[in-house]
Amino acid sequence: MRELRYKLYSSAGFENLTENLVFDELDDFIQKAKNKSSQQFCFCNICLADVAAIVLNELESFYCSNFIDKNKYQDYYKKHKIEVQRKIVKAFDLVKQNPHHADNIISSKERRN
Repeated sequence: MRELRYKLYSSAGFENLTENLVFDELDDFIQKAKNKSSQQFCFCNICLADVAAIVLNELESFYCSNFIDKNKYQDYYKKHKIEVQRKIVKAFDLVKQNPHHADNIISSKERRN
């Protein structure tokens, strides 16, 4: 199965455009939030994975299988960008209320990175 997956992703241009959009917007959100003086969210890998999973599970996947279909990305991006941004904020709030890590396990310095 892994070999087939690798072949499709590497040679046939198989890609989930929803996933790309979520990670682009999540990265944007993190950069903007880190530049603010009052950091409100934990950015450790555990919390970021939880946020990404929550958002991705709330959205419909949009796969393309060749490089021509990827031209649809800009239209898809424009159509869903605001929705994804809202879902990211809600997911961060949810994860903030119920983090999957204990504060004594992950230091505040690690959470900021």
